[in-house]
Amino acid sequence: MVASAALPRIQRKCAGDVMRIPELPYNMSPNKMEIVQMRGINWSDNLRDGDLRDSLNLSARRWPYITTRKGRVKQTAYQNVTALTAWDKLVAVQGTSLLYDGRVVGTVTAGKKQFAVVNTKMVIWPDKVYLDITSRSVKPLAASLTGSKATFTKNKMTVAGWTNLTTKFKAGDGITISGCTTKTENNKDIVIKSVTATEITVADNTFTEATEASTAIKLERKIPDLDFICESENRLWGCDNTTQTIYASALGDPTNFFVYEGVSTDSYALAVGTDGQFTGCCKLSSSVLFWKETKLHKMLGGYPAEYAMYTYEMEGLQSGCHKSQQVINDTLFYKGPHGVYAYSGGTPALISENFGEKEFTDAVGGNDGDSYYLSVKDGAAYRLMVYETKTGIWVLEDDTEAVDFARIGKTLYMLDGDGNVRLLDSADTPQTQPWMLQFAPMYETLNGKKAYSKIMIRMELPQGSYTIAKVRCDGKPWQECGRVVGRDFNVSTMRLSANRCDKFELRLEGSGPCTILGITREFIVGSDVK
Repeated sequence: MVASAALPRIQRKCAGDVMRIPELPYNMSPNKMEIVQMRGINWSDNLRDGDLRDSLNLSARRWPYITTRKGRVKQTAYQNVTALTAWDKLVAVQGTSLLYDGRVVGTVTAGKKQFAVVNTKMVIWPDKVYLDITSRSVKPLAASLTGSKATFTKNKMTVAGWTNLTTKFKAGDGITISGCTTKTENNKDIVIKSVTATEITVADNTFTEATEASTAIKLERKIPDLDFICESENRLWGCDNTTQTIYASALGDPTNFFVYEGVSTDSYALAVGTDGQFTGCCKLSSSVLFWKETKLHKMLGGYPAEYAMYTYEMEGLQSGCHKSQQVINDTLFYKGPHGVYAYSGGTPALISENFGEKEFTDAVGGNDGDSYYLSVKDGAAYRLMVYETKTGIWVLEDDTEAVDFARIGKTLYMLDGDGNVRLLDSADTPQTQPWMLQFAPMYETLNGKKAYSKIMIRMELPQGSYTIAKVRCDGKPWQECGRVVGRDFNVSTMRLSANRCDKFELRLEGSGPCTILGITREFIVGSDVK
């Protein structure tokens, strides 16, 4: 048998027919694969070229390339902070002090908080206080006053020897009167029409005429015990797991939850009959969402007489993850029991298929208007990840625990588990910042051992940065196979080689700014036998 370029095939006559025998090549042409789109973290079994199994300090802001994240700047004015939010300026809890723009404006209890802004009041929960942005002072939501002498007429209550009533109450307050013994029917809930230092005026025929003396009469403006709060349409909303009740404050007034006069500015309450505990609430467009792990209660309407609740069986908000809720471009991102979801009014869409079987807890979210930052607990460790909403790519930054995020315009701040406040993505990548990425195993989707003749990595590596490449073949130990140091020119090329194997894994690590532009690999497929 002869094979040459001049004889493309050998022919053999048999019973008048011509049999064609396949050409026997004298050489084997290499296969070529190229990664032109870098992808994010993928811990599932559904892998594609460019997926990452692990990463450190990376960002997808330059997609289709993968690059190092920018630096974080520690805000030295804040130390040992336990809660953080923003209202034009940073608002922080430092010990028992409440700081606005770095200055102490009041006292609260130490620890984690929930915040919601209604009108000119930032409500701080579970303290049941608010920061008045006009006076830069902290005031209680609830109020109470006790005295012993009072005279009741049909529409007035006049007191003697009491503290000035106007220091505690105002017109429009819904209060509860208790302690009357002469006429117990005057122990009731009322709405104040007007108030002076010694007199409260209410609607006609509210009281039974009486004179009370030497008794402890109490006036109280109550605030319900809410587990979760949010703001929507200039009202403070919340839910109470003990009574399974949803509450809304009076319009523009988070100090009043029990004003019922049949007008559009009334407060509102609704008991819920579904099983399970509330896990969080938030505003989405013109609706208010109250979550359980397997249900959603959606409140619609503009005022109490119009309010209507709709209940849906769906993947809800995971317990302990109420701070994962973030709205970006009218889409709510949140952590459910089975992953991270995007919800814009229909069926929640799972956006964390790449997480595989990993189960995360204690999720805390933030956003800069484009990217969704998510801190989760993975067993005993923490992971800080970023989801790029435009490309659908997840990137793992590091093991930082985030307690709170605060956004001012496009600027995003993070409170970490050590009590430090950091400005995210605000500075160039430091030369000392380490980074790492490990690509998913490369099988080439072909059977047989592959002999890699060339692996080319193109990257932007400025002067002062460096990259080390490591390869692992068929699960054997990692071996360093190349390194490159940044020079004056913008693009560097690293050429590597790998042993004959069924699969190989590539890990790049280094320090300083770096952008991976693409990877090309050439290989020849042989048999399964070494």
